[in-house]
Amino acid sequence: MPRTLRVIAIAMFLYTCTMSVCAQESAGVHASPDATALTNGVRPGSTMNQNDSPYRLKKGDNEFGGWGGIAFNATTIFGGLREDEARDRKFVIAAFRYGRTLAANKNLALQYTLDVIPLAVATGNITESTTVVTPTGPVTTFRRESAYGAGLTPLGLQLDFANSSHIKPFVHIGGGFLVFSKPVPLPDAGRFAYVGETGAGLRIFTSERRAVSFGVRFHHISNGDRSGSNRGLN
Repeated sequence: MPRTLRVIAIAMFLYTCTMSVCAQESAGVHASPDATALTNGVRPGSTMNQNDSPYRLKKGDNEFGGWGGIAFNATTIFGGLREDEARDRKFVIAAFRYGRTLAANKNLALQYTLDVIPLAVATGNITESTTVVTPTGPVTTFRRESAYGAGLTPLGLQLDFANSSHIKPFVHIGGGFLVFSKPVPLPDAGRFAYVGETGAGLRIFTSERRAVSFGVRFHHISNGDRSGSNRGLN
């Protein structure tokens, strides 16, 4: 595969696989472990509109789930790392998600999302660099270690399309922060990092109350000029 395509397909995107369990509380019915017989907040024996899809998200629906992803390389675009700094890096992340539907109709559903991130791992992270002048020019070597972090992404929005279908394409955008055990991505960058992300994918409902999502995500980390280098990890 050409290098440009490999960078676009592997380095730029954070691949995510999301499994979410929808705990719906619409129509005044509160979800609980024994409430799985309820469909979109309708009590057994009540009348549902025949045109109302059981997979349709409704305003006020709550959702609980989890997701994880991995990036197999870092990219140098968008003012990020130099090519030698971006080599040999991977990024792994896992999170729990809460979502609430803010508005919905038969075609679209807009959700607020909040992610609690108990684990983020940046491997190949540069902790020290040494430059030696040689007859052919300066040569820089890096000491690399893994950095472990956790954080929160409280500013998230997701727009689902084809809301009446059990297969819903979606786009997502979010912002938050991570705190690492070591400076990321460079030695002078600091341990606190702001996070910006955007992505798209497909959400597939396996039942009226459960769904599995697959997607791609562009994930950006930088310190917002709070200290040292502000070149981000993308």
